[in-house]
Amino acid sequence: MKSFQMLLILFSALLTGCAASSPYDYSATIDCLGGPWSPLYDGGLIGNPNFDSGLDEWDKFGLGKVELRTSKDINNNYMVAYDRKMATDSFSHIFYVQKDLYYTFSAWFQIEEGSEIISAFVQEPNGTNVIVGSVIAKSGCWSMLKGGFEVDQNMKVQLFFASKNTDIEIWIDNASLKPFTKAEWRAQQNKSINKVRKRNVRIHVTSPDGLKVRGAKVSINQTRSEFIVGSGTTSYIVDNKGYQDWFVSRFAAATFNNEMKWYYTEVGPDMENYTVTDAMVSFFRQNGIAVRGHAVHWDATNVNQYWVKLLAPRDIFRAAMRRVGSIVSRYSGSVNGWDVMNENMHNSFFEEKLGVNASAMFYQIVRAMDPQTPLFLNEYNVLEYPMDLKVIPWKYVEKIREIRAFTGNEDMPLSIGIQGHFLLKPNVSHIRASFDILGATGMPIWLTELDFRRGPNQVFEFEDVMREAFAHPAVEGIIVWAGWKPTSCSERCLSDKNYTVLPTGCMELCLVDSNFNNTPAGDVYDKLMKEWKTTNVTGYTDKEGIFEEKVFLGEYSLTYSHPLIPRPVITKFNVTRAKEPLDVWVSL
Repeated sequence: MKSFQMLLILFSALLTGCAASSPYDYSATIDCLGGPWSPLYDGGLIGNPNFDSGLDEWDKFGLGKVELRTSKDINNNYMVAYDRKMATDSFSHIFYVQKDLYYTFSAWFQIEEGSEIISAFVQEPNGTNVIVGSVIAKSGCWSMLKGGFEVDQNMKVQLFFASKNTDIEIWIDNASLKPFTKAEWRAQQNKSINKVRKRNVRIHVTSPDGLKVRGAKVSINQTRSEFIVGSGTTSYIVDNKGYQDWFVSRFAAATFNNEMKWYYTEVGPDMENYTVTDAMVSFFRQNGIAVRGHAVHWDATNVNQYWVKLLAPRDIFRAAMRRVGSIVSRYSGSVNGWDVMNENMHNSFFEEKLGVNASAMFYQIVRAMDPQTPLFLNEYNVLEYPMDLKVIPWKYVEKIREIRAFTGNEDMPLSIGIQGHFLLKPNVSHIRASFDILGATGMPIWLTELDFRRGPNQVFEFEDVMREAFAHPAVEGIIVWAGWKPTSCSERCLSDKNYTVLPTGCMELCLVDSNFNNTPAGDVYDKLMKEWKTTNVTGYTDKEGIFEEKVFLGEYSLTYSHPLIPRPVITKFNVTRAKEPLDVWVSL
């Protein structure tokens, strides 16, 4: 039996190798469709992905029943689990999978009534269930689940599905499971970076009378990246010269850990104090560093001030409105985004006090006061913990739709904030699938508070997620949650080996120590920033007077010279995203 299993594993490996030329498919939809798309990768490792061969390769999982049905309107077969008694009663497919591969899964689901969350799992031989992804399935149309998983050893796994509502039938169609080697995954990242983060630039050098100049020396250096990478920060930035120098030399954006939050700026009623916040905003403005407005309100009960919680609902409304007016009017034009209602998918303080449309109302008010600044949702566990069904990508989409359904918000542009506090090993294939689903909204995605549990694997996890985010077409910025304090990255913090308990006063992710010497994570950060920047590119114009180079998007300094002019000329240009080359014309 073991030798037979090994043969199946080797056969799976052969299939993986044969499919190596298939690129990753970023396609996803948030629409519930009349008919499902064809299986991605023709089903990949899934036999009979569209049930053209009945129920071959599939089986019942649990206590329910399964059957094949055919849709009359679009004439496609699909599988149904019905008469379910337990949440996991569904259907299953068995695979032999390998360690060190990324598995990406997709399938289409429908239910016969209402809407429910359906989750996909793989069950390992020891009974451990690993979540693959989730979707909100609806009646009358097909919704796309996209997810992924990894395993730490070669094994047989059983794919199955679950929904807490046992009264519903679960319908599935056009499933796919595609493995990628880590080399293929990285190659796809690089291909995507080359496509969405770079553009060809043609420097045309002409003489004063418009003739093409051959042999002009051209040098270009990037001065600012279009893709924004920033860091969390603390009030120590105001007067610590070492911290200031380190921050300004590395980051293009800042998020204040606490200093812009309501509980910081108004400890007691009518006791506003923006002294520290003003100083921080002023410092970053002077140094050309963007500031995120984090946050106007926070929907968690425990972080709102004691005096707010003691107020009657009408007085909470007045105080909350005064807060909106105060902070938005003060920093409008000084921030590049507002986290209007922080973590309002996990929490509902303002909804409980002011009504179900409280969040939508505050988004509308902030938009009216500051119409040019992007408005963000901001949540945790979207990527970090796929078992948190409150914030699966489809729930995030649902929350966006809820806010925009409020009268007056119908066309409101919103941005997607994903915190990224990884206390568990990142599931990289699930992360990419989540970006795909959220990217289908057409709204910009930011990682807003990215950090990782301390330990020997932190630097590898940090690099993996940074690369995944930078490579994805829908992601526009990253904030690394590395706000520095003199004690937060001390020798005591950095040398502690009890990685499951964060020592008091310490940070999970330290890029530098107390003296601003790089940690291993800091070295990874610097390496990536150097890799994602175009510097010191020099060449000469050809017979057509053109020098061409593919460069990262952003702002550039251009220096050109020629024996016909007495000294080099310096100018600037900006490279934005577009398919066609950018032509930059300069004259001697």
